[in-house]
This record gives sequence, structure tokens and C-alpha cells, in this order.
Amino acid sequence: MQTKTRPSDNFCKLLKIIRLSSSLVGIDVIDENFKFNYVVGFVLVAIAWNFTISIYTIWKDVKTDWTVLLDVFSPISCATQGVVKIISILLYPKLYRELAMDLVNIYKKYEALGTKYETKLFEWNQSMKNILIIGGLVYFVSAVLALVTPIFLYIFKGERHLIIMCQMPYVDLDTDHGYFITIGYNILCVFVAAFGLYGADLYVFLFLTHSIFFYDIFALKVEDLHEVLHENKQDTRIKAMVNDIAGWHQYYLDFNDKCNQIFFWTITSHILCTILGILTTLLIIMLKYWPGAYPYIFVCFVWLYMYSILGTRVEICNDQFCDGIYDINWYDLDVSDQKTVSLMLMESQVPRIITIAGIEPLSVNTALKITRSIYSLAMMVVQFNE
Repeated sequence: MQTKTRPSDNFCKLLKIIRLSSSLVGIDVIDENFKFNYVVGFVLVAIAWNFTISIYTIWKDVKTDWTVLLDVFSPISCATQGVVKIISILLYPKLYRELAMDLVNIYKKYEALGTKYETKLFEWNQSMKNILIIGGLVYFVSAVLALVTPIFLYIFKGERHLIIMCQMPYVDLDTDHGYFITIGYNILCVFVAAFGLYGADLYVFLFLTHSIFFYDIFALKVEDLHEVLHENKQDTRIKAMVNDIAGWHQYYLDFNDKCNQIFFWTITSHILCTILGILTTLLIIMLKYWPGAYPYIFVCFVWLYMYSILGTRVEICNDQFCDGIYDINWYDLDVSDQKTVSLMLMESQVPRIITIAGIEPLSVNTALKITRSIYSLAMMVVQFNE
């Protein structure tokens, strides 16, 4: 007889995929025995090598062409983002593991409370799966776009362009041998960077999307409370149910606080490095010819708004919690329970938003402000050149 699949089983499968992907870059922090390992060391050494050849490229060409600084800073922003994300994850392995195990326990607890809870958890499973697929596609398409332009130009026009503007010592780009060695290294870097960034971002997708989902359970708890109130306002279960709702709301707030803690440098580096990539690529487009700049700047904007959309969804979830608390039939409760609802309302007036460097909220509105600022700066540079 086939055993019925439970939401917790599906979640554990998704968690295994996340752990497998992150373990390939050495950051499976959900493992109880996780510690700094040779895979992480190799990745950090590879990034250090990338920085080294970038410095070499600047040293070699900066005297004759200062725009080499832009050539290097544009792609190196990705490497910087990668190393900061890895180090950020290594700072809080216990907290990452604690949050992941909390989610497992939430699935196991609420799937046993009835069909409507189980149905909602299955929706979480599907939404989480879709988000992981979309995130993977974003990074895969980013890598492909970076590769397509120089390869296309070489095949059809015979033009030689690099994917990443860097040169290795003792490798002459003017020779066929040197060019193919460098372009091969570029291709390797692009795919490794895309997979590495995706592996680090899997934890962002995992925790921030579940932060968005928590309101669903809250709404079901409130619905259960209203059903009991409708049947009997003197039911002895009411106080426990109100306290449970308040506890769930407090857990949501604490969860967001922990996400802000563990993702402080991850989100900050992602946004700042993406902005740096956009700015330097824009200047390259204005000052010189680099066909790969156009797909790269498009990818940077996708990265910028990918995180911002997640932050906006958390903001919306905060508003949903606030509205949901207002919707509780507090007038049917006794005075002590009304005070509990009042306390929840006070807590909801100070929402736990996800922030960039603890200053600006991570949201589409912030991304639009950044986009407008970039546009204004670009127009200023154009006028200055004229």
C-alpha cells in the first residue's frame, strides 16, 4: 500500500536539494557537523585568484587606458558579492540550521491539524518549488546571456571579445592560443559564479519566502478562533487559542529579525555590488565598445529586482498581519484576551521589514529609487561628455 505524501516530506525533499546544491560550494550549513572545509577553501582561493588577475590587468594597462578600471570593476563586482555571501553564511551556521529545523517542525506540526492546514502547506511546497526553479533559471539565463554575445560575434563576424575583461600573466590575447585559453577561463568563471551565487541565494529564497507564507497559518488560526466563538463565547479553549495566535505572530516577528541578522551582509553586498556593476557597465557603454555590456547590464537589473520583489512581499505580509489582527472579533473576547489582541496590534505597528544595510527597506520602491538615481547620473555623464 502506497504511503500518502505529506507536506513535510515534500519540504524535506526541497531541503535536500538546497543542501546538495550548497554543499557543492562547501556551504551546507544545515548539516549538524558543518565546519570550514576544503571545498569552501578552494572556492575562496579561486575568487582570490580572480582578484589577482584583475589587479594584474589594471597594473598592465592602466597607464595607457584608464578605462581598464571600468572593465575590471564591472565583472569583479560579482566575485565580491560571492565572497561576501559565503563569509556571511559561515558567520551564522547554527542560526541557519536552527531556522531550517524550525521550518521542518512547523510542517510536521501543522500538517497534523487537519485538511485545511495540510492543503495550505502543500501550496507552500509548490510555491517554494516554483521560486527555486525561477531563481535557478535567472542565474542560468544570466550565464548564457554573458556567453552568447562574444561567441556569436566571433563566429559570425570574426571579432574577438572577452566575457570577463581580465588577462592572465604569460597568456597573450593577440594569439589564437592565448585568446582561446582566456575565453575558456571566462566560460568556466561565468558558470562557476552563476552556480555559486545561486547556491548562496538558496538560503535567501528558503527563509524569506517562508516569512511570506506565515500569514496563511495565522489566518487559519484566526478562522478557527472565530468558529469556536460562534459556537460558544465561553469555551475554555478560547484563551489558549488567543495565546497561540499571539505566539505565532511573535514567532513571525522573531523570524524576520533573525533573517535580517543572517542576511545583513548578503543583501547589502548583493544590492551594492549590483549597483556598482550597473554603473560601471553604463560608463563602459558610453566610453568604449564592449558588446557584452548590454546583456550584462540587463542581468544586473534582473538581480536587483529579484531581491527587491522578495523584500516587497515581506512588506505586504506585514500589512496582512496587521489587517488580520484588526479582523479578530475582539469584542467577543474577555478583557484579558482583548489585552492580548491589543498587544499584537501594538507590535504590528512596528513591522519587521527586511533592510539593506539596516538603512533602506529591501523593496521594489527602493529599487526604483536606485534606478532613477542611476539614470540621473548617466544623463549627467552624457552631458559632461558633450
